[in-house]
Amino acid sequence: MGAISFAPAEAQEIARALAAVAAADGTIQQREASVLDEFAMTHSVGGITFIPEALDVDKLARAIRGADERREVLRLCVKMALCDGEYAESEARAIASIAYALDVPSDELQTIVDAVATRR
Repeated sequence: MGAISFAPAEAQEIARALAAVAAADGTIQQREASVLDEFAMTHSVGGITFIPEALDVDKLARAIRGADERREVLRLCVKMALCDGEYAESEARAIASIAYALDVPSDELQTIVDAVATRR
């Protein structure tokens, strides 16, 4: 499968999701901010310094329609959660909430988590 690209409106919603995951454990670490800013710069959207509104998982689900794109969003969220070296329970809950909104079953989410953790 080739690289998945996102339109700016989709990418802005994804940036909100990544910020929500990063902040789920109470603080956004420098490494998490760097990952978010890298995503934002790559997709020409606002990063950590410009998240105009909090994550709305229903809006995210409306923006990201395709199954492959939804799995990629979850992969990015898990990558964000793991980038500081710890997969906090609060981050796992945030990602589970996003997966639920994206209609991705928990077993498929676990497969994504395992795949991302293995690549670290």
